[in-house]
Amino acid sequence: MPYESSIIVIESNDAGEATKVKHFKHMHNLMLGPFDGGYENSCDGCMLPISDPFYYCSECVFFLHKACAELPKMKNVWHELCREPLVLVSDKVFECAKCRHISNTFAYECSECESKRCLRCVIALTPGARTCLRHEHPLFFYKDYQGYCDACGNLTLGAFCCKDCNFVLHFGCFSLPITAHHKCDEHLLSLTAHDDNSYSESHYCDICEESRDINRWFYHCAICDTSVHVNCVLGKYPFLKLGSFFEGIDHPHPLTIVKKKYYYLDCDKCGKPCENLSLECSKLECKYIVHLDCVVNYTLRCFLWWRM
Repeated sequence: MPYESSIIVIESNDAGEATKVKHFKHMHNLMLGPFDGGYENSCDGCMLPISDPFYYCSECVFFLHKACAELPKMKNVWHELCREPLVLVSDKVFECAKCRHISNTFAYECSECESKRCLRCVIALTPGARTCLRHEHPLFFYKDYQGYCDACGNLTLGAFCCKDCNFVLHFGCFSLPITAHHKCDEHLLSLTAHDDNSYSESHYCDICEESRDINRWFYHCAICDTSVHVNCVLGKYPFLKLGSFFEGIDHPHPLTIVKKKYYYLDCDKCGKPCENLSLECSKLECKYIVHLDCVVNYTLRCFLWWRM
């Protein structure tokens, strides 16, 4: 029996495609829009870059891939040990039980243990063969696989494997954005699987200036010949949306996820300048600010580990 849809269709075109919808996780109506090639916006459901087809809000900055918008309110997730169905939730900072990324995107939550799975992993775990833009054969998920990921070289438990060759991807690399933007280059950077440049001087990251393994995935601009580590482009928290609220720490006022560019206040926990992602009190007179790392390391992770 299918579960209840997350959207109510308000208007459709002649082809029967929903062009105006109401999503139960957003206050305004959403319109089906053409992609204009911009890369500054991400899907609020999965935080991957926006691409066709997608819905947008004309009253505020809110975007959803059509595939993310059409996910049901409840869903059975393949390979899950939690009580099913899982429930679609949003507006919470969480650590995905599969890829371990810290996110504040949409997620499917277990009603008993409250563990959450991000949409990227839920979509990836749909039964059947999966495609990867960096591999020619279909991939299948094996929950008991133990080995090394071909993209990053890290040891993994559970992975997407190719039946035709020995290619392996773990959850985190399987859901990497195909394109990304970084201030190091004016163009979009493309996820690249192998460096064909034999000139050894080019095997360095143009952000951190450290060496790169030519057999590991990286982001590249073919126009400028910029090559950078995946982690240097995405950062430690690529799936957190700036400007959203953070809950779960002992502070009397709402905290906002921010990234300071010029004026760095000192962290209330460690005393060092808040140059990276931080949590800032929404009350201007409060002046409270902490590194996100300080909170994640001492609060969120302890809470999550306690539940595991």
